[in-house]
This record gives sequence, C-alpha cells and structure tokens, in this order.
Amino acid sequence: MTSPTDVWGQLAAFSNPVPADVAGAMHRLDIEVLREVSGEDSTEFLARCPAHLALTGKPDRRPSFSVNSSSGLFNCFSCGYAGAFIDLVEDRLGLARVEAYQWIARQGVYRVRDEEEPPRPREPEERITEAALALFEAPPADALASRSLSAQACAEVGVLWRPDKRRWILPIRDPATGELWGWQEKGKRFFRNYPAGVPKSRTLFGDLTWHGQVALLLESPLDAVRARSLGIQGAFASFGAHVSEAQMRLLKERCTTLVLGLDNDAAGRTSRDRLYARWRPRGLAMKFLDYRGIAATDLGDMDDDAARSAYAGAHYPWRRR
Repeated sequence: MTSPTDVWGQLAAFSNPVPADVAGAMHRLDIEVLREVSGEDSTEFLARCPAHLALTGKPDRRPSFSVNSSSGLFNCFSCGYAGAFIDLVEDRLGLARVEAYQWIARQGVYRVRDEEEPPRPREPEERITEAALALFEAPPADALASRSLSAQACAEVGVLWRPDKRRWILPIRDPATGELWGWQEKGKRFFRNYPAGVPKSRTLFGDLTWHGQVALLLESPLDAVRARSLGIQGAFASFGAHVSEAQMRLLKERCTTLVLGLDNDAAGRTSRDRLYARWRPRGLAMKFLDYRGIAATDLGDMDDDAARSAYAGAHYPWRRR
C-alpha cells in the first residue's frame, strides 16, 4: 500500500499545482500585483521580479515579472527568472518540493497541470535486474588509458565494459534506492540507452550516496568518471546538455555549491546560463568551470593539469573575464 508521504512525493515530482486564486497566492508570497492584463483564456499578473536583486545585483524598478493565471508559469522578461508556480513557492518560502505542494493545496481549490511526463511504468518482462550486468566485465587497461580513467573510479560508480563490442556500460539507477533502471552503452560512433525509454532524466550518473559542500555537474558520464579519477569528489553527469528539474533537485539536496561544467559549446553554454538564472534564486550557489585558455570543449578532453586547473578556477559568472 502506498503511504500518504509517497503520494505527496509522487504528486510533487510529476505535477505543477496551480492555486485557484493566483493573485491571492502571490500576495501571501509577498509579491504585489501591480497590473492585470486579461487575455482570451487567462490573465497575466504583472509585478516586480522577486529574484531580480539576486540575479542582477539591482532591484526590479518596473513590473517585468508576470504570472499566468491559467498555467501558473512565471517569467521575468528582464533577468530570465522563470518556472512553474510551485518553484516560486519553493524559492519565496524556502520549502522542499513536497512542502511547497502542500502549501499550494492549503490555499484552497487548486488545479494540477502536467509539468513533466512521469516515466512509464515498466511491464514485468521489461524489468531490469542486477543479473543483467553479469554479461559485462571491468574495463580493460587499454580502454581505461584511452580515456584517462582509473580502475578504482570505474569500480566506485559501477562502470563496466562490453568486450565483444568494446563499449562502455554506464548504469542508470534510481537515485533513492539504487535500483538498476538500465544503462547507457557507448562506443566508437555508437550510443544507446537500454531499455528504450529508461527515465535517465529522473536521476544522475555518479555516486548517488554522496553529499558534500561542492558538486560538479558534467554532461557525459565518462567525464564524471574522469573527474573522479583526478580526485574530484561529488562529480555527477546529467546524460547530456539538457538538465531536468528532477536532476537539479537531486543536486540541490546533495550540495551547497554547484560547479556547472557543461560542455563549452553553444548547447552547453545555453543550458548553463538557463540553470543559473533558474536555480541561483533558490539558494543554490553556482560557479562556472573555468574554460579560459583551454581548447577542449569538455573536461574529458583535457589533460590532467588543464582539468584540475579548470576545476580549481571555477568562478562566479559575474567575475570579469
């Protein structure tokens, strides 16, 4: 039987609750509605941005912040602070996700809008068990050397090797229980997630039991293993440039400062800037990996000295370059 706590957790993870009286809820969050703009199906409530000072160093002197009465989505057209109404409640009141959901529920009647599609429950025949990993083995010395990885770091995060195809096996696990959901298989000009539809956006790659002061977020699981091989603890990967809300919540639970080490290309920089604008106001200190003077676009392609220097030189985004 599912406990009430589990039910709240599922709702908070997979839904975007919207208060029936959005303007009233904004007032209780100490956000003054300065103007209303009515549309055909909804109303936009305009206010001064509550995150402007944290993001820009200056208060919002004009109503550049709006909340939609139907979707509950908010956006500051000036500083880029944006999200769902539950995010606003988290930020303003300093609540955890489930507590923010409960706060909205206590305001009276509310609506629930899908925020992210929850992963489809697997049928019994699709269920993956630890026994499936018996097909693989520890990475050989030449494969480790080709990526500058240590055998110890691979063992600590469960990286394996498919010898017949010479491919890396990168486990994808439930962040709460450690249960195996599947894996990512990577080789030369080959990439596949198994099984199809495995919900990797709901978890992170890395040591999911780790908690500490400073975490490092990278795109590629093998880059996270490389960082660990260099002695950098708290290195995680998001399985790509897109970092989901669920992944950011997991990181916020595990650290007080996050170094954003996404790839130094257009997609990585765009994702990095979006994450900073969205999560810095929520109390998560964030730094950028220092790519200055480094030709490589990710940590995995750097030599040891450059990788350590990029991490040691991580800086706040407002630092003059």
